[in-house]
Amino acid sequence: MPCLKLVREPKGGVPPLVSSLSDFEKALSLLRSAPGPVAVDAERAAMYRYSHGNYLVQMKKRGTPIFLFDVPALLRLGADLSRLSSVAPKWVLHDSLQDIPAFVQMGALPPSVFDTQVACMFLGRERLGLARCTEEFLGVSLEKEFATADWSLRPLPRPWRNYAALDVEFLLDLEEAEEAALREKGMGEWAEEEFSTILRKGSERKERRDPWRGVSNITALGPDRRGLAVVRELWEAREEVAKDLDLAPGLVLKDETIIELALKKPRSEKEFRQTGAAERVKVEKNCELDLLFDRYIPLQHRIKPKTWKEAVDRAMALKPSSLPRPAAPPSKRGAAVPSSMKIWERRHPERLRRLEKASEGVEKVAEPLGIPPSFLISPRILREYFWIAPRGEGAEEFLRSEGVNDWRLSLIVKVIEASNL
Repeated sequence: MPCLKLVREPKGGVPPLVSSLSDFEKALSLLRSAPGPVAVDAERAAMYRYSHGNYLVQMKKRGTPIFLFDVPALLRLGADLSRLSSVAPKWVLHDSLQDIPAFVQMGALPPSVFDTQVACMFLGRERLGLARCTEEFLGVSLEKEFATADWSLRPLPRPWRNYAALDVEFLLDLEEAEEAALREKGMGEWAEEEFSTILRKGSERKERRDPWRGVSNITALGPDRRGLAVVRELWEAREEVAKDLDLAPGLVLKDETIIELALKKPRSEKEFRQTGAAERVKVEKNCELDLLFDRYIPLQHRIKPKTWKEAVDRAMALKPSSLPRPAAPPSKRGAAVPSSMKIWERRHPERLRRLEKASEGVEKVAEPLGIPPSFLISPRILREYFWIAPRGEGAEEFLRSEGVNDWRLSLIVKVIEASNL
């Protein structure tokens, strides 16, 4: 790799925040008047705040400055942020599936997208961070220090604004280089279809059933229905407190403490105090960010440990008929599909052989294309198909139901069906 050029600041300097209605109108006018796509990024504060919405939106087009839109300030002033949708016919983002839901929440749906991270996957790159992609395609190294910063902080420190601006400084150059490489490999149409799929998926509203089951290490409870009830009651109580304080749930009560309470099921005040539930969640501190993190301690002091004791008591008082049941392993068809190959070997060795043959076939398809096999099809989808599908059953309908789009199907469906004979 040639010598990298380290870029510490955007060419136009570190921009201020767009936080007034007049500045918002000027920014919109400049962006709309410039031709071509717009580079877009956004910053959230999910590690610190309950909201998963955008606190900062960065935009840049060729011939315009970088604009840093202060989302909370503009919303307080009544700005219509959905107007950001119309600044360009195409948005260029990196890892757009992470960003699109928050833009939809703002009412600002991109007309179309080009995802520079996904393009890297088509082009066979394994390290997919933005800085790594700019190094490989542009020879530009970016300073990346504040990825986990609390972007709800105001005033926003200058180094953070610099970091945010650099996220869009080279996106259009990166898109141009990747688009040329995709055309050279004959993958331009595949990439366009993939970007359309991502935009559709990111725009869909997802309602997770029993979200409390997402607590980390909940499988440690096994079939303990009373323990699961404790988890459910604590999760619901934590959500209420976190929303009220606008504090990330993990700063209100840690998942590991929820599991500890579910395992121990403290009956007395003494037993409850012996768990970690009576202690304030420690906020990790890091150099100059100490003062930033201290802003959350007063909020945490408003959390009353008795809230968790009362939640445990409610769970312990439930009738057996009201206790939740253990969840089956995830599958759209209700089948328990194991990831352990030992279980496959023991229970369905013939299906394992067909699965292995299909995996080898997918690898052979992916290798000359220079893309990871898992980018062609998720190993989970392959496992589910061969665990459920009878020998000789066609794969296309199943794969489509799992969201596998046309360009992938054209490459792998025959390989998978041939492995299921």
